[in-house]
Amino acid sequence: MNVSLDTRIEWLEAPGVTTPELAATWARYEIWVGNRCVTQVEANDGNFRRGIYGSLYPLAYWVASNWWVLTSHIRPTEVETRYWTWRNVDRYPWLAQHNLRGASDGMPWPDLTIVTEGAVSHIVWAQDQHKNENFTPVRFATSGYDLVRTEDMRAGLAAIVNDVLERLAEEGLPKTQLAEEWTSIARAHDDERNFCRTTARMGLDPYSLSDQTSAEVISVADSLPDEIADDFFDSADVEALTAAVSWIRRASPVADRATMKAKVLQPLHSAIQGSLDSHADEQDIEPWAIGYNMARNIRHSLNLKETDQFDISPWVGLGDVNVPSNGLQGFVAIRNHRCGLVLDNQRVGAPANRFGQARALGRALIRPQQKQFILSAARGREERIAGAFAAELLAPAEGIRQMLDVIGSHSDNALDAIARRYKVSSLLVRYQYDNQIATASHTSIW
Repeated sequence: MNVSLDTRIEWLEAPGVTTPELAATWARYEIWVGNRCVTQVEANDGNFRRGIYGSLYPLAYWVASNWWVLTSHIRPTEVETRYWTWRNVDRYPWLAQHNLRGASDGMPWPDLTIVTEGAVSHIVWAQDQHKNENFTPVRFATSGYDLVRTEDMRAGLAAIVNDVLERLAEEGLPKTQLAEEWTSIARAHDDERNFCRTTARMGLDPYSLSDQTSAEVISVADSLPDEIADDFFDSADVEALTAAVSWIRRASPVADRATMKAKVLQPLHSAIQGSLDSHADEQDIEPWAIGYNMARNIRHSLNLKETDQFDISPWVGLGDVNVPSNGLQGFVAIRNHRCGLVLDNQRVGAPANRFGQARALGRALIRPQQKQFILSAARGREERIAGAFAAELLAPAEGIRQMLDVIGSHSDNALDAIARRYKVSSLLVRYQYDNQIATASHTSIW
């Protein structure tokens, strides 16, 4: 993954601009993701150019104000990337913290969204369909998507702030709100940084929380084992953190008892070990590709045909807690190399339970040393691997392809029949069809 986020700046004079910070940081600038220019625009005269004109102070201030959220907030990965555009900000208010147009101040910003999923971050940008769509005299003309190492994303955003601060100092404006904001981030001690990252995982601004909310976050964080804390704050209902912890306390002993219903996982660990070892340090390997390979190796080791149903129940014991989980999709316990699961009580029906069990199995196999974890709606790297694993384990793409050939149709009715054969939801078969059969490019939902 050799992609960076790069802003190329040419500082200019701004004789008609009266606000000192804006005038001092007026520039022609280009934003690049790898070798693609995000700021290619069509001007009113119909000509295309790569750079845009305006003040970079609002963008730098937006980066600093949203720093912790930009670098820690994984929850937006629950939403498909096709919705990560500024026109959807009313439906998804978190876009104001992740899309450059949240910087506003009347400047022409590209419709570019940045979302982290841990070690890797997603950058998505969309062209304007019409001139003046974002009330500027230019139309952003390109769309794209890329994955960037989060450390490179941080470096690219920090460079914008540092370049603007350096320019302000050169212009005799060293004391600004931006400088104060950035200094407070740089000087944060370890406990403060941990608090900021924890609150940002929920999409909250750590510097604007009430004392009551701050106290609740600290209390909840102190009560959780380190092993499940990140998944918890990526998933739990922000308005019901204490209630979500209460659900975990109920679910934990039930999941423990459920492990006694399950087989020892060692044969499955052995089946996938080679594929996991080969990708252990490769963040640029698509997570769904790892999940697919894990599932295929396991099915092969158990001598299952592609069209055979996989019985998940012997491998993941299932327990039940009949109270709301407050945003948590499931709690998993591993005891004596056996896996037990409690799903949230909103899941109805055998297909949903089977998919939840398969996801839990995938997560358990990825990190065999863990003793407990939470199934999260946020699609961090491990959840993406586990989601793809579950889909391929329960409804292999090759098996779907073979059955479609026999049926002689790719209709919805044919996919529904295959779903009944595998005892999974029709939606899961449709996802497998769309991601692995209908198209060769795996722009996967997992």
